[in-house]
Amino acid sequence: MKIPKIILILSIGFSAIAWWARPAAALDNIVIGYPTTSSQFVPLWFAKDAGLYEKHGLDSKLVYIQGGSLLLQAMLAGQVQSAQTGVTEVVLAALRGADMKFLGITAKIFPYTLIGSKEVKSAGELKRGKIAVNRLGSDVSAVGTRMALRKLGLNPEKDVTMLQVGGSPQRLAALQSGSVQGAALDFMSALRLAKQGFNVLSQVNLNYPYLGLLISGRFLRENQPAAEAFVKAFTEAIARFKNNREEGIRAISRYMKTNEADVLSKAYDFISKDFYGETLEPDAEAFRNLLDEIGEREPAARKASVHQFFDLSIVRKLEKEGFFKAIYKK
Repeated sequence: MKIPKIILILSIGFSAIAWWARPAAALDNIVIGYPTTSSQFVPLWFAKDAGLYEKHGLDSKLVYIQGGSLLLQAMLAGQVQSAQTGVTEVVLAALRGADMKFLGITAKIFPYTLIGSKEVKSAGELKRGKIAVNRLGSDVSAVGTRMALRKLGLNPEKDVTMLQVGGSPQRLAALQSGSVQGAALDFMSALRLAKQGFNVLSQVNLNYPYLGLLISGRFLRENQPAAEAFVKAFTEAIARFKNNREEGIRAISRYMKTNEADVLSKAYDFISKDFYGETLEPDAEAFRNLLDEIGEREPAARKASVHQFFDLSIVRKLEKEGFFKAIYKK
């Protein structure tokens, strides 16, 4: 039967209206946590401002949850789906049954600097002193402090008192006010304090799985495309940060609220060249060393397999597809 011309025109018209009125594909909601506000997390925030989460289909919300253990609790409660956070606390939580996986390791060196007050010019002068950390226990600042103290020949359990003060800004304030004699701080904070007359007592820059991209196990099982989008957005932010020096320096200046050109330049070089690599694959030997260290206080770590803490399927899929080569323009 021949369709009347007017009906055909109206049908096409209504179809076009329906197509134009159709909403854009909905973005996947994701809450991304981070445990401190140091300069080393700039690319995580940079990805948000550059629109990279949205580019890859995510409606993202970044939340600061002070201290890795509280962040993990929020993830286990379903309030946070993903994070960039310290490896040690996650390993301990996973050994105790926490349902979460690393999608990859983002920082494979441990870059803490132990800074003394202006009056503390040597390790010996730290004895019986107070040292500020984020949180006591397995928090990365506490781990870094213990490593630095041992490097200086001090016993972290007997020679000093570690105080739970908070993130980098709080530790910095405690040191500047004189309420503590030392603090383990990030690379950029150490540069700024050294210019002010504070003393660099030790720099810890170890081959150590320090930070990783973490995902809730449930979220990964139920929404693997969103987990993949998280990896894509974060790694593209790293690549853009590395490939655009001026833009990267502006980002550090904005987030760290400083215009000190020499400090910004050195911080950018450290973060882009030394801190972040171009692969998320964990270093098996370094991770094994971490498990051995944890095994001294958590026996289950000695028998643990490196791979039980990771789901590398997304990273390997993207590698096979050439995603990383494309964003780094290799």
